[in-house]
Amino acid sequence: MKFLIYFIFFIALLLGFSYLVYLNLSPVEFVLTPEFNGVYYRIPPVPLGFLVVGTFILGFGLGYIFGLFGRYSKK
Repeated sequence: MKFLIYFIFFIALLLGFSYLVYLNLSPVEFVLTPEFNGVYYRIPPVPLGFLVVGTFILGFGLGYIFGLFGRYSKK
């Protein structure tokens, strides 16, 4: 029963993330440095939805890792 609840939650999360990406398909391009000898260093255009979802997942992952470090460093 627990597996079924986790599976339904995973599917709902996947549908929510994919809908968020679908709503934000316009590409975003970041300029990483100022102009240097006429060259701008930038990341390739990425849909805004992917950046939002990726940042969300990266934040949860880093929070989980730091939480593990905090839990095991107190012992």
